[in-house]
Amino acid sequence: MEDAKLVELILTAVAGPAAATVVALFCLVGFAWFMIKHIMPQQNKVVDEFVKEGRANRRVFVDAVEVMSRRLDKVEDSVDSIKEDIKIIRERI
Repeated sequence: MEDAKLVELILTAVAGPAAATVVALFCLVGFAWFMIKHIMPQQNKVVDEFVKEGRANRRVFVDAVEVMSRRLDKVEDSVDSIKEDIKIIRERI
């Protein structure tokens, strides 16, 4: 009789809530391992590509701003020259 209760106790422990908790824990650890080994490296590659593209886009943007700045400097010089010409014309009038 005691052997039957012992077997019942063991079966309850193996098939009961504690066993479900252990199985869930193993599933969680397996999922975490899968994420770390397979998914995370792929995501790191994607992020690295985004960073490279962002750096390239930034370089293009900086170059464009530098070109616009040089053009604006030329326009500013031309406007200054025009102002000087207008000043001279006004003085003659």
